[in-house]
Amino acid sequence: MIFGLFKKDENADLVFVNGRVYTQNPDFPWAEAIACKGSKIIYVGSRTDAESIVGSETCVIDMKGGFMFPGLIHTHSHPALRVFEDIYIPFSEGLDLEEVQGVLTDYILEHPDRESYFGYGFAGHLLDSMSEEEAKQLLDELYNEKPVVVLSSGEEKLWLNSCAFEAVRAAAQADGVAMITTSYLMHVVAPIEYDEILKKVASTVTAYCEKGFTSIFNAGAPEFMNEVYQQVLAAMYQQGVLKQRNFDSFQVVRDVVPERVIQRLMQKRTNATEMDGFINCEVLKLILKSDAEKYLISPSVLKQLMRQASDRNFNIHVDAEGKMAFQECMKAISETRNAGYRKNSFTVACEPEVYTSDGEFHLEDMHCDNVFFQVPTLCEPNFEYAALEGAKNVEEIIDRLTIDAAIALGINDKLGSIERGKLADLVIFDENPFELIEPGLFKRLSASMTVLNGEVVYDAEEENLQEWYDLMAAQQL
Repeated sequence: MIFGLFKKDENADLVFVNGRVYTQNPDFPWAEAIACKGSKIIYVGSRTDAESIVGSETCVIDMKGGFMFPGLIHTHSHPALRVFEDIYIPFSEGLDLEEVQGVLTDYILEHPDRESYFGYGFAGHLLDSMSEEEAKQLLDELYNEKPVVVLSSGEEKLWLNSCAFEAVRAAAQADGVAMITTSYLMHVVAPIEYDEILKKVASTVTAYCEKGFTSIFNAGAPEFMNEVYQQVLAAMYQQGVLKQRNFDSFQVVRDVVPERVIQRLMQKRTNATEMDGFINCEVLKLILKSDAEKYLISPSVLKQLMRQASDRNFNIHVDAEGKMAFQECMKAISETRNAGYRKNSFTVACEPEVYTSDGEFHLEDMHCDNVFFQVPTLCEPNFEYAALEGAKNVEEIIDRLTIDAAIALGINDKLGSIERGKLADLVIFDENPFELIEPGLFKRLSASMTVLNGEVVYDAEEENLQEWYDLMAAQQL
């Protein structure tokens, strides 16, 4: 059997036996055992053959009748937002200005000991009719005893009260800073406590392990939050304690200068090249929607972004809100493909009903090769299972979280199935997911073990969160 080929004189580093292995390989769906050497899978097949490559230094792991699957790939995650949860005041884009003020007032009254207040997520157009001075005065009337900073969901509007404005201006003058970025402003007005972030990262990473996720796609967050989160991940990589692969993205919500976006993407890709595939940035994330009959990312800018990103072989992930946004997205994708850009992948996240053809719009008339569809990723940071929405059965759920996710991220040559030569990212459940009474129960499953790059990184019986935290607390960002 070709799937079990290996060199007889090659001893494995890690062998898993006494369980059932679901490979996601249609030609060989189930196996008894697998063997890994270094970061790769070198054997998938029978227990007898796997044991024949066990050497004196091979670690043999008894799965105790458990069920192994390819490591789950989280394509609807917002890890940076999740880490900053409880540190910022969340606003819904659907709130009007009076409601935003109400949420802010309530939060300040409930948290009187905070040294400053930071909110994120309101709709930036609420301030379009105001000058910077008028917006500042409005916020002063609400509260001006401590700094208050509110950032819109598209990061195009930064709303400060006078206390925050004066603090930033004084710091910039003292530091000789000519251009004030959001990151600098936040460092001055609302400095982040390293210990607090570490605890949140530790908790988040462990929560992902418990659910069987070995790869995390960052589906969007404000860039300054991302910067802090990525710094912690880099420190974890240096210490050898990363427990998931991380696939970062650069998010665009409104019209921007395409060249600047590509420059930032190239920089993030370069920064990730030394992380051995544990930290990656190969995705341009676009959020396409309309505001008062006007596209926030105009069709012309959308097409430029897609072409320039495709020219540098970045994958593109679009959240399209509503049928008109979806149709504009597909037209831009088709034009990009017609222009000769065929190698990168497009993922379009939208409600399933919006991509059905109608009398004026036909998907079959477009160049849609290497284009994948999934449910929206614009979800709450802690909602881990948006990808499950609408799944008809457990098999579809597992497909979405393994091979389909790998294809959408352009990593199916390395991940998504358990096959010889692929990376050894694996998860073991004590229960058989296929025996669940209904698909919705999948979200209740807990992993007993996760394996990343051929190493056990999570064991439910031995997990020690404090030990991890103590190690990372000795480091500095």
